[in-house]
Amino acid sequence: MSDDSGSSFSATFLGALEGAVSVLLTLFAGYVVARRGSLDRTTVHKVSNLCSMLFLPMLIIVQMGPELTASKLSRLWIIPVWGFVSTVIAHLVGWLGQKLFSTRSWVVVACGRPNSSALPLLLLQALSTTGVLDQFSNDGEESRDLLKRAQSLILLNVVVQQTFTFQFAPWLMNRDGKADKKASGLGEDVESGSSSLAPTTPAAHAAHINPIVQDSERVGLLSDHDGRDYGARDDGYAEAIQPIADQPDIHWPKRLARFETPLKKAWKGLSTPLIGAIIALMLGLIPPLHYAFFDKDSPLYSSVTQAADNLGTLFVSLQMFIVGAELALVPNANPGFIPTTYAILTRFVVMPGLSLLFVLLTAGRGWYTDDKLVWFLLVLIPAGPSAMLLANVAELVQVDIGPISGYLTISYFFSPLMAFVCTLAVLVVQEAAKRIE
Repeated sequence: MSDDSGSSFSATFLGALEGAVSVLLTLFAGYVVARRGSLDRTTVHKVSNLCSMLFLPMLIIVQMGPELTASKLSRLWIIPVWGFVSTVIAHLVGWLGQKLFSTRSWVVVACGRPNSSALPLLLLQALSTTGVLDQFSNDGEESRDLLKRAQSLILLNVVVQQTFTFQFAPWLMNRDGKADKKASGLGEDVESGSSSLAPTTPAAHAAHINPIVQDSERVGLLSDHDGRDYGARDDGYAEAIQPIADQPDIHWPKRLARFETPLKKAWKGLSTPLIGAIIALMLGLIPPLHYAFFDKDSPLYSSVTQAADNLGTLFVSLQMFIVGAELALVPNANPGFIPTTYAILTRFVVMPGLSLLFVLLTAGRGWYTDDKLVWFLLVLIPAGPSAMLLANVAELVQVDIGPISGYLTISYFFSPLMAFVCTLAVLVVQEAAKRIE
């Protein structure tokens, strides 16, 4: 290696390391604040939901909207495609580990779902500050515009990964919950004597009550019970003293009734980032709307768009701060040496190595865009620690969150390894760029 290339490598590595450390310090600040008792779990959960429900969609609309024109979409298709393909591959690697080492199902999601939003966005911001990102700029492109373009491409991948996670992760992790219930005997009948837990209310024991025929023209005043007492007496009859409320007959028109079920399922499957992406796509592809919201000469740009930008900007640092606070507040347990090691190796070695190989073999051959920034982000997309969303899904499906939280805490302390990933990505991009020079 020559002196010039050696100094360039050192400068790139130091810049990337500074960026990775700044991300870790932001996370650590949230961890310390929560540990000192300044934040409780309820507050952190509400702020986290606010980030996902408001700040992230605003950021997606403002950053992705200007890039979602017909001409740009034809060049940037590789980002969502590689985001989806790499996510599937990572989940398959996790599934292989589960089969080989008999790990829990959460390891599959931990291997397959990187932190694709807060961490890379904040890392790009730090790389822009240290000057590492400037080498991917187009002619005459300023650092601020380059950073916005990079963030918009990352957010394009966020939509893909969020949609995949919301559809797949709960089903997969629910297998752990079913295994726990089967192991503890919760699924067995109360009267069989093999379970130590009994329902506390008659409603919880509804499966053991014989069906009672009720005249459709008469209304019973009291709930039907089988004579057994589960818990407090008053609790079982609380609804008997409530006033009878009119129940309007709300239904879809007969002509649209066949669309009711599929539309409800489709709406249920929509996540807020996906809704933000749909709005951004509409604003980007429709020329009058694109001019109204994204042209700097438009009155709506300086009012509505800037307001959305102000809200979206809050997401980048605040979400990483909240991740640190969540790591401090969720109960930790030993995740196990083998699951932790396997997931961390997948996230920081296997997937970055695969993406580096993909860019090295395919970039600059005319198969997709010759944009160096896109090449760099193709390496960054599948790398990094697992998403904090893993713990949120665990709470949703009610599985043991302790080992998951313990693993996440360990994995985020490995985040400075992203400096090596960024440095190797720069070298691979430089090598691939020789094909187009």
